[in-house]
Amino acid sequence: MLKNLLLIFLLTFVFSGCFSFSSLNPFSDEEETKKVVKPTKIPDDAPKWVKEVKEENSISIVAYSYIKNAEVKEFDKKRTLLIASNKLSKKIYIKTIEFYKEYEQKLDNPMTFDQDLKTIAEQISLKAVSKSIIKNSWLSKDNRLFVKLSVDSDFVATQIQNESKNIYKVNKTLYKNVLSNRAKALLIKYLEK
Repeated sequence: MLKNLLLIFLLTFVFSGCFSFSSLNPFSDEEETKKVVKPTKIPDDAPKWVKEVKEENSISIVAYSYIKNAEVKEFDKKRTLLIASNKLSKKIYIKTIEFYKEYEQKLDNPMTFDQDLKTIAEQISLKAVSKSIIKNSWLSKDNRLFVKLSVDSDFVATQIQNESKNIYKVNKTLYKNVLSNRAKALLIKYLEK
């Protein structure tokens, strides 16, 4: 019994460095997840929405997964949607953190913790992904299923404004930089780039 426990402990210790679940977590802080992914080679016959991801009034992402056979099964659709959702939530999470960091530089005394900002950014990105919609899908000749997932940028900006009231003292600086209609328009542009 004791040998088995020691063996399990030893195997856990040895293999814990071999595989990391942080690559699956869109909110992970590890350096591996922050690296910029090299753009994939897009087929020449791809539709316009695959080549040009940006769309007005929305935050969009195109993701793909390989399909074994030429026929798309329900599992393949779900896997591709999961990949796209992960990428979209990561994109919104990073943009939200960057926005709050830029705002805090304008403050004399920020009085917030990084962990609070990360938690709020997670909440915002998860709410946004829950409101996202599939805009398009396409199966390429090399058996890659492409999916375009989008969320309304106004919705994300509204979520950021609402959460800002909870973590920052409501004053002229917050109103001018986050809560006003002009600030919301700038925030939407920031999120869409």
